Amino acid sequence: SCHLLKELWVHGADCLGSAEHLAGVTPHYQDLDWTGLDFSEHAFDAVTSINPTAWRAELDLHTELFDKLAHNLPQALLDTRSLWAARLGA
Repeated sequence: SCHLLKELWVHGADCLGSAEHLAGVTPHYQDLDWTGLDFSEHAFDAVTSINPTAWRAELDLHTELFDKLAHNLPQALLDTRSLWAARLGA
């Protein structure tokens, strides 16, 4: 959102609190400027949460797809899938 971009531009990413998860980092709700937005902390938690069980199942589907596309698949996708699998203990 524009508010997040403003926080990053004005304060820099290092000053924002964040939580690490499967796909990287997410700022904390209270570290963002929600002025003029009707977006609760509960809604924020819902859209930024990671369900490890669901992601393990998703990675299984990626494996099937990646096997079918192996001859043209960029290495970066394989590397990312491996990283996520390691983070999930899959």
